[in-house]
Amino acid sequence: MADEDSSLVNFVVYYEDWTGDESVTVVVPPANVTNLTATAIQASSITLAWTASTSEQVSGYVIYNGPIYAGQTSGTTFTLSGLSPVTSYSFTVKTSTSDGSLSSGAVVNATTLPLRYALSMNGLNDYITTPSISFDTVVMDISVSPNKNVYSAYLDASKSIAQSTVVRDSSGRDLLQAAWKSIFVDGVDKTSLQGTTAIVPSNQRTTVKSVLKAPGKSIIYIFANQLGSIPMKGVLYGVQILQGSQVVASYDFTVPFAGSTVLDKSGNNNNGKLQGGTWINW
Repeated sequence: MADEDSSLVNFVVYYEDWTGDESVTVVVPPANVTNLTATAIQASSITLAWTASTSEQVSGYVIYNGPIYAGQTSGTTFTLSGLSPVTSYSFTVKTSTSDGSLSSGAVVNATTLPLRYALSMNGLNDYITTPSISFDTVVMDISVSPNKNVYSAYLDASKSIAQSTVVRDSSGRDLLQAAWKSIFVDGVDKTSLQGTTAIVPSNQRTTVKSVLKAPGKSIIYIFANQLGSIPMKGVLYGVQILQGSQVVASYDFTVPFAGSTVLDKSGNNNNGKLQGGTWINW
């Protein structure tokens, strides 16, 4: 495996005397990798992937971030971490052979993404409440990690609408109380499965749409029941509340804010209130 010294020559002819009978040794540099791409681009990391060099006696690949040695691998992928958000980088992958030769290097350019945020809820005492609002549909962009062997509420409007909790029960089943007509997970109607299994996947970003049998008006608790006593553990990315096709409240948790007021981005001034929560990068 080559080390981080980039001064190795790529093409060398060794000779003693062109007029004599001495042998001449020609060192041909190894072939570069092909199909070098930057994948899985995030705010602070980028993964490089490539097709292996066709040269013989390849011992690995040496990776550079600009002129700076970044590491080496015997595989065909490499992840660079600790990068800065929204920054352009030029990466070089050089083929290394067992005799210490390096190829000239294949180059790929990539720009990291901006930092992205979400609101982590601890499953103990974190939740959100809306004002009293007229609605029939709640759409939640979430990832959940429900606490085991206890109840955890996705949402609850039973302050004014009876039997309106959507909950994961202590046996790991997702339940709709009687006020709800249907539930959709990533656009697929899962209503027939409620009460039999966990229909919302755990630890996976998912869109969950819950639809009432009839429009109602109530305070809505997000990630808790109306007492805040069975909170859901997970991550909130966004929540929209609708009546028919009209958005009556929209909450965005991908942009962090200070304080407990959750601004309604719909323009209807239905601001919510945050209890707890921790901002995280993702």
